[in-house]
Amino acid sequence: MSLFFVMSGCKSNEDIFKPVIEPPTTRPDIKVSLSSKKIVVFNHVISSGGVTPLKESEIENYFGERIAFSIPESIVFKNDSTFLVKPFDLVEKFKSKWEGDKLYLQLGDKQSWKQLGEKSNEKDFKLNMTFYAQKKDHAPATRLVLGQEYHMNLDNPLFSKTDQFSSLTWLTFDLLYN
Repeated sequence: MSLFFVMSGCKSNEDIFKPVIEPPTTRPDIKVSLSSKKIVVFNHVISSGGVTPLKESEIENYFGERIAFSIPESIVFKNDSTFLVKPFDLVEKFKSKWEGDKLYLQLGDKQSWKQLGEKSNEKDFKLNMTFYAQKKDHAPATRLVLGQEYHMNLDNPLFSKTDQFSSLTWLTFDLLYN
């Protein structure tokens, strides 16, 4: 035995509601390129707390080619994403948001946002980037931690007084893009 159901309905065209669909709001892509690089701080801190300013000619001694490979050559702002384009077409991509003239990047935990930089006028974008090398020399081993961070504050625990076996070298750049 087979049972078939057929359902049909009729409505006039006047009864059909057509919702208005708004096109998504998109901003045009904006690309800015590195136009200037200025050293703000380049210091070496030893375990006794003494701070020694370092010279620009010493950068390679502490960081090798890390600086040249890490500083973005250009930045692309596209809707809610920011692309940091580095040498050899390496790209860092972040979800981002603007709050006034400040640009924030979403961190991996999706709850935290960190400031990347800010617009200084209609066409200029300023980014602050810090590189650091922390060395802990405690026999029989030596530990070296290299890192970099955008918009790093000097109240970061990394910059607190070093212990008797460690030293810290840090280099901060102000980068201008337009």
